[in-house]
This record gives sequence, C-alpha cells and structure tokens, in this order.
Amino acid sequence: MMRRALLDLHGALVEAERREYERVRGRLTDRAFLQALISDPDLAWLNPLTALIVRLEEVPDPADCVAEVRQLLKPDENGSAFQRCYAAAMQRSAEVVVAHGQVLRALA
Repeated sequence: MMRRALLDLHGALVEAERREYERVRGRLTDRAFLQALISDPDLAWLNPLTALIVRLEEVPDPADCVAEVRQLLKPDENGSAFQRCYAAAMQRSAEVVVAHGQVLRALA
C-alpha cells in the first residue's frame, strides 16, 4: 500500500512538473519530456523519490523504509533540494497535496 501511494505521488509530481516545465519552455511530446526527466538538471530533484520507490522493490520489508519516506517527504523551504522543490510543488498542485495525504495515511 505504501508503494502504491508513493507511485501515485510520483505520478502527481511528474504531472505537476510537466505543467510547469512546459509553461516555461513550451509544449513537449511525451518522448521529449521523458528525456527531460532523465537528463535535465531542473528535474533532477525528483530522483530521490524515484530511487526510494525502486529501493522498496529490493528490501525484504518495506516497513524498514518508513522513516526514510517520512524524512524525504517533509516539505521544507529550508531543507534539502528535494524538500524545497517538494514544498513548491505542493503549493502549485492540489493533486500533489492529495497524493501526499495518501502517502501519510499509508504510513500510519
């Protein structure tokens, strides 16, 4: 359940970032945006969440990652690069806020 909630959050973040990215740079094809997700430093802040989701596949007990998930998903304008960008994404997107709440419920 935690993994599913994290995947939904990741999807909401990617969509929110795509809207912002295209607002600044213009409309992109799916392929071009995927390439930007992989290589553009402006989108690299998403990598810690992506890596955590992948790691959940590898650990015998996903509950071992709960503390790491809680720490990463603390929106903080003075925190890590992820936390700063995450806080900004939550301000821009109601979908991200809803998905964040679902993750918190899954962690409880």
